Amino acid sequence: MPNTAAAGRTAGRARTLTGALAIAALLAALMALWQTQFRPLSKPEYCWGTWRADGGPFRTDAGRDGGAHRRTARETAPTPARPHGRCSLSWSGGRGRDAPRRSLEVRYETGPSAADERRAWLAELFAGGDAALPDDLPGFVTADTGTLVLPASCDVDGRPSVVTVSGSFDSSPDRTGRILLEAANRATKVTGCAGEVRTTGPTTPTGCSLPLPVPASASAPTPASAPSRRPAPASASAPPAAPRTAAGSVHDGFQTCAIAGGGQWAARFMMVARPRIVALFDGLTGDSPPAPGWRALGRIEAAAALIRADCGGRPTVFAMRTGPGRTGTRLDDAREAFPPLVEAVAGRMGCAPLHSA
Repeated sequence: MPNTAAAGRTAGRARTLTGALAIAALLAALMALWQTQFRPLSKPEYCWGTWRADGGPFRTDAGRDGGAHRRTARETAPTPARPHGRCSLSWSGGRGRDAPRRSLEVRYETGPSAADERRAWLAELFAGGDAALPDDLPGFVTADTGTLVLPASCDVDGRPSVVTVSGSFDSSPDRTGRILLEAANRATKVTGCAGEVRTTGPTTPTGCSLPLPVPASASAPTPASAPSRRPAPASASAPPAAPRTAAGSVHDGFQTCAIAGGGQWAARFMMVARPRIVALFDGLTGDSPPAPGWRALGRIEAAAALIRADCGGRPTVFAMRTGPGRTGTRLDDAREAFPPLVEAVAGRMGCAPLHSA
């Protein structure tokens, strides 16, 4: 009888120990599942893991949380097998129903291959008042847009890949530049195509100064070959507002300038000699000069111009296009305005004349 009681106690202890071990194993499994799948204490990540909820565009320049609330995100992450992606963020800039909405879109892409579609895509990359990234990085920004051309190891089908950011949030060219580099570094990391891109200096916008041609009379007709997008004047006797140069950037190997007219941009001019940005224009300028007397390849029309030339051993692209504030004067007719702009900027670069009178 005592032996039977002892055996029962031993069996009970064994069952208790087995139950305790099972409970411990279950708790460990639940803990592992919680940590790896749910992470309720971890902050969510956005744009392929580039930023957490208190970082990137959600932070202020002072390094504090910018009060972002009601965040939404849609993402298509790049991979080594699919080197393109997109991320769209939206959030409230404060509490309350009337708080302003903020947004940010990040794209990782190579752009179209067809020439006409690629020209239109490239035209949208340049805002006209872009500031060049420091340290000769192949990129440029404004307060709310930015583009960085990735290293050649990230090319797809021979075309350079780019990361772009755009949106509406509290920012500056320098801060947008930092956000752009963070997104680009994450994109290259998840695709494995390149190492980290860094910069040592701030992005500092500078003004542009271009020798604009004297505008013709306000009553002069728009050239027939140039489709006019000029808004109708308020009255028949009211001439269009006097055009003027607007925001721009002057750097070695990079310059942009926007010409304003009537409250909207009338024309945008660009020169770029940074090799990776120039590579975006490969195959778009043809193999003929735009007109007799030009030491360059490309074309010049009333509404747009694009040429490529050798400037002191540096492949250089010059471009111009008209916009919705077009005045119908020589100021924004590329056939009239583009040649002197090219010569002025090329001269500052130490480039031999590209156009003979």
